Amino acid sequence: MTTTMKKAAATPAQIMEALAMREAGYTVLSISQRLGISVRTLQRHFAEHGVKKGAIKEEVLAQARTDLMKRVTSDEAIKEEAARLINDDLAHARFLREVMIDAAEQLQATSLKEAVLVMRAAAAYSTAIKNTSDTLRHSLRIEKTIDDTDKELPELVIKELTSDEIEEMRRVGVDEEEAEAEALA
Repeated sequence: MTTTMKKAAATPAQIMEALAMREAGYTVLSISQRLGISVRTLQRHFAEHGVKKGAIKEEVLAQARTDLMKRVTSDEAIKEEAARLINDDLAHARFLREVMIDAAEQLQATSLKEAVLVMRAAAAYSTAIKNTSDTLRHSLRIEKTIDDTDKELPELVIKELTSDEIEEMRRVGVDEEEAEAEALA
């Protein structure tokens, strides 16, 4: 089920941008996420070029900060980042659900010890389903569209009925049907 994807090599332009960002004081993790280059690859390039964090001149640093603020505060950049994050959340939720479905098919017990393990797995499965559902609802902002969010759900009570209770329910049902038929006639 696990798929591995070979990443494309960093372009010279990306490496130059990474070097400039590092000298401007960006963290390696921030640069990695921004440019899509692995942390290890960045560290290797920084060592090769002797780049140190914050080694750039103050004027260049001020310009980099201005550019960063423009990028972070523009509506389009915010929308792009939000879309990327939502897409990522949805992909993870989908993948987790696929893994859980495959695993759930194997949940069978032949002994008391295995039954305990199956119940633990089922509880974990239930929690994971709820968490992925919450992630989907949050990512898609579904909770904002539901009008009855402040109302409490009714309590579901399950109990075993006695033969007398079943007979009484049947009698009441028949009486109600007869009353409806008389009212319509």
